[in-house]
Amino acid sequence: MRLRLAWIALLACVLAMTGTLACSKKKSAETAANSAATTNEKEKYPATPAEQPLTPDNAPYADTIKSKGFQVVQARRFPAQVDGRRAAVVVYRAQDGSKGGVLYVRGFPGEAMHPVWHWYFGDAAPDSVAALDINRDGLWDVRVYMDGGKTRDFVQDTDFTFGGADRDGLSAMNGASSKPEGLWEAFDSDTSTAWTAPSSGAYLDIPNPLGITNGQLSIRLAGGSRPNKLEIGDGSKTIQSCDLESTAEEQRFQLDPAVKDLPDIRINVEGPGKKVAISELEIH
Repeated sequence: MRLRLAWIALLACVLAMTGTLACSKKKSAETAANSAATTNEKEKYPATPAEQPLTPDNAPYADTIKSKGFQVVQARRFPAQVDGRRAAVVVYRAQDGSKGGVLYVRGFPGEAMHPVWHWYFGDAAPDSVAALDINRDGLWDVRVYMDGGKTRDFVQDTDFTFGGADRDGLSAMNGASSKPEGLWEAFDSDTSTAWTAPSSGAYLDIPNPLGITNGQLSIRLAGGSRPNKLEIGDGSKTIQSCDLESTAEEQRFQLDPAVKDLPDIRINVEGPGKKVAISELEIH
């Protein structure tokens, strides 16, 4: 009888140990699965600026900037100006300190950031940037601090907008034109505004320090001053001509490969009327 009880006790211990080990293996498997899922989510949704300090090494578009011979000198969070999104600025300059730019990017938490605005300076190298309400209208403005102590101010709704759409392209938006006043309105993602200039000799110069990825030009025309042709080149010669339709709808053109790496893109704008007007322009 005692022997039988001993065997029963031993069997109960074995079963208990087996159950414990089985539960232990199950919990380990669940822990491993949860860990793998977390890792996959982190890989799918990399840390955003609010979750991880920005540095010149992990700044958005740092690899692209470095591939063009520039160095990132500042990366910091910035007001997003749009609810539910996060934003950052990336300040870059040439190794010799002769030129550089400021890239403002924005995106939803957990998603890649996209360019919204891009300033490029061919005659100065920025060191840092600050968000200030310069004209006290409640909107964030931008002050760029240059190497040597000089500053340049940009006022929202006068020189630029942070309320525009996220973009794909990295071309700069503070170039030159035959009528520089209002040039930013060709990039503000607002079809009710437009860059307007006399049609005689009308042109846009678009700085392209970071290159073009997709090789496309998108344009929307405005009002009764619609141009009918674009001549695209480097300022000394025309590389590509684009015939425009008289419509307010978006028109897209595949750019000649020779345009993609031009440091500056000259767009001559031709039209039958006294003026030409471009509501929206993007090169990406």
